[in-house]
Order: sequence, then structure tokens, then C-alpha cells
Amino acid sequence: MIRAMVGDLTKVEGVEYICNAANGIGPMGGGVAAAIRRAGGRVIEEEAIRVCQAQDPKPGDLYVTGAGSLPFRGVIHLVTMKRPAGATSYEIVRMCLERLVAYCREHGIKKVALPALGTGVGGLDKEKVARLFLEVLGPVEDVEFVVVDVDQAFIDFVQQRQ
Repeated sequence: MIRAMVGDLTKVEGVEYICNAANGIGPMGGGVAAAIRRAGGRVIEEEAIRVCQAQDPKPGDLYVTGAGSLPFRGVIHLVTMKRPAGATSYEIVRMCLERLVAYCREHGIKKVALPALGTGVGGLDKEKVARLFLEVLGPVEDVEFVVVDVDQAFIDFVQQRQ
């Protein structure tokens, strides 16, 4: 189940986790990652760097950290690129979404918020990414995905196709 809205990912109410469009080394320098770091504190970034050093996540993987001062159980970091501002692809975004569904099911997570993956520094086409979100997340009935982005166009693409 997908709900889509324009807004600030860090201020979504009623979700257990929020997702970050992450790199695989941990620094949270730009875009959604920087917004999460500013709102929740540098402790999230410090933990992300430690987890990445220990796990060496690859694009398409995910890892989880605490949420700092944010009111969530944690932050699910979806690795869309290995290095900050690096390349990503539609296939990597698909893998991240599929891993997110599996992780939510494995851990009994019922409601999670996520941004438009790969459409910022990743440079992917918003309409194509919206289609991927609907294709992968749309059929899921046991988890609610709240897609939150500052970009009205992306939210419109998600809503028009539902």
C-alpha cells in the first residue's frame, strides 16, 4: 500500500522508520541525507559511518541506524550509490525497494516513510522512478509505504498512477 505526499520526511507522523537515500560509506552530506542529519543530529551520521565500515554495503543493500533525536525507531539507509554524489541506476533503486519490503516483513514493520530514491544527485527520471515505486511497493498489502518528497512532480506521478 502506498500513500504519497509533499513534505518533510523528518516530520512525518505515525511511521515507525524513515528511509534515507544513502551512499555505502556513511557520510550524510546532501539532499535527504543532510536533512535527516540536520533534524536528527550528527549521531545518525556517525553511526552510519561505523556501520558502513563494518558491513561495507553495496548499492542495492540497506543498513539501519538509530534515529538520533527524531521520533522514529530508526533510519533505514537504502544504498543507492557507493560514494556520495555517485552514479545510481533504476536497477539499484529496484533492488533497494525489494530489500526494503523484505526487511519490513522480516522485522514486522507496518509503516515506513521514504523519499524519491535516485532522483536528486542520482539524476534518475522522476516518472520512471515513480513507476518502479508503484510496481514494487504497490502490490504490498501488509506494509504501508508513505512516499514523502519535496518535489510535487514526483508525488503527482505516484498519485496519478495509483
